Parts: sequence; structure tokens; C-alpha cells
Amino acid sequence: MAVIITAFKDNTFEFTVRSPSVTWYLKKAAGIESGSSRPGHAVASTLSVRHVYEIAKVKQSDPYCQYMPLESICKSVIGTANSMGIKVVKELE
Repeated sequence: MAVIITAFKDNTFEFTVRSPSVTWYLKKAAGIESGSSRPGHAVASTLSVRHVYEIAKVKQSDPYCQYMPLESICKSVIGTANSMGIKVVKELE
């Protein structure tokens, strides 16, 4: 998990906990240890659009993504999945 700690001169601090990275969620949802060594050529696993939607909903709570539309976050998750060699399909068989 990503944590940001900001310390101020008056001995106060700000502690921000972010959710895990998109790649971590994708690997857990796909049940794999790592992505494909040859993305675009070899498929490591497949995920449904529902998995992508659920990951995007979790990532929308991050401060970085809170003002982004859910559709944009879904497109970003799909792009990350493609770069890892994970194929996104409409429905799983």
C-alpha cells in the first residue's frame, strides 16, 4: 500500500494512505503472480469487464482519481491490463 507522510516544522504531520496499484488488483483478480513476458503476443490471463469496473470503483476513491469520470478510470485500467498481457473480454466462459 502506498503511504504519504508529510512532516511540518511545527511537529505535526499528515498521513495519507492510498489503495494498492492497479497492477496489484489486476494480478489478484486474474490469479497470476506476474504479467506476460511478451504482452501483445502471449496472453497471461483473461478478465471480464465487470472485474475492470470493480477495480475502477475502488481506484475512484483515491485522491488522484476522485474527480475523474469512472469511464476514464476504466479505460486506464484496460490499458494497464493490455500492457501486462491480460485480455479483457465481455464475459468469461
